[in-house]
Amino acid sequence: MVMVARPAVSKTNLLTLLAALLLASPLAAQQVGDLDGPLQLQIVGPGLSRMPLAVPTLKRLGGTESEAAADYVSLLSRDLEMSGLFRVIDSAAYIDDPQTSGIRLEEINFDNWLTVGARGLVRGTYEVDSTGLTVEVRFFDVPGRSMIGGRKFSATGTDFARMAHRTADAVMEFVTGRLGPFDSRIAFVSDRGGHTRDVFVFSFDGRVQRLTRHGSVVMAPSWHPDATSLVFTSFKERRPSLYRVDLPTGEQTRLASKLGLNIGGTWSPDGKLLAVAREVAGNTDVYAIDFAKGKQWKLSEHWGIDVDPAWSNDGKRLAFCSSRSGRPQVYVMDISERRPERLTFEGTYNCSPTWSPDGTTIAYTGRTDGRFQIFTIPATGGGRRQLTFEGSNEDPTWSPDSRFIAFSSRRGGRKKLFLVDADGRWERQLTDGEGDDTSPSWSRRLD
Repeated sequence: MVMVARPAVSKTNLLTLLAALLLASPLAAQQVGDLDGPLQLQIVGPGLSRMPLAVPTLKRLGGTESEAAADYVSLLSRDLEMSGLFRVIDSAAYIDDPQTSGIRLEEINFDNWLTVGARGLVRGTYEVDSTGLTVEVRFFDVPGRSMIGGRKFSATGTDFARMAHRTADAVMEFVTGRLGPFDSRIAFVSDRGGHTRDVFVFSFDGRVQRLTRHGSVVMAPSWHPDATSLVFTSFKERRPSLYRVDLPTGEQTRLASKLGLNIGGTWSPDGKLLAVAREVAGNTDVYAIDFAKGKQWKLSEHWGIDVDPAWSNDGKRLAFCSSRSGRPQVYVMDISERRPERLTFEGTYNCSPTWSPDGTTIAYTGRTDGRFQIFTIPATGGGRRQLTFEGSNEDPTWSPDSRFIAFSSRRGGRKKLFLVDADGRWERQLTDGEGDDTSPSWSRRLD
């Protein structure tokens, strides 16, 4: 897959777009980058109004017509809507014919797009040949009458879905200065299709892939930093053992089964160490395992139960859940010093911490009014923010851009995966169907 960027924006066009956004919605705060460089616009605050965006069908340049090209536009629109930043305008309102109009700046009739209320325009072409599908798209600031940037992709088979996800990520970067999260996957545990629990993977085109068939109970999947493999706990051999599954090949390897019971595991950001909760002689602590060197050692040591380890983005700190204060609370410690400090003080049951990729925030599960909800707290400590209020919600996991949190929720029926933005302004349901979907783990961006 080939990706080419063509950012281009002038000071005048940037100010025009900023003015258009200000008129479109009352935003609490906006930050603009270098006025002489690419557009960098951060949209935050409650009451956010979404940017009206036009995403017409792709113009065919050569070769046969392709259903993949239509699916590409559909998936792209779906991702942009899911981001919470954009409102894709119904194509029935479009005036321009995408098959006769051009995609170069001088060929765009901005008045036609202003007429339908568009503030942004995603315009593209596709071509089919013996090697596959090639798509080129450009993003335009409609009020500023300028091109902000572009991408070009080539793919075969079903890779058109990844092209759509990467395009959506790029559009988010053009507008906010940060890549979006959609070229990634979410692993989870489910009993869909049977009575036992196995590991599945969700992609943002809606596909769900089954990875394991252990005929038992599996739990706590966690991605390797390269996003090509997962570590998880399985009771396949009637005791919890750690396994690793390689996604490209499907090969599964048992990693650890000795020295007590192994529950869950999470890789350090460099992929060299695995932090795992291990029960030895009736006491559970957090251990580090270095498989390359064949070494393992305790990271925490206390008579209380220490579980749910989560690495910081720099690999220097670890968050975990501990009962050392009498009830489960979230603690943070420097790996080199190993002196845990309590992070959560509100609520009597707080667990399942997960560190945002930008290192600033920790999300966790907390009990309030008899139900579990998703909260966030600054990694340095402070007041908590409640993100969910409906149903019972558990197991938060961050998107690679630190914008969103996926979690498992029961709302009157089966447990399903949901998405919430980091400010708690909106939610989306991700999975459906039979079975309970739990323990989500969000990968980094794919290569």
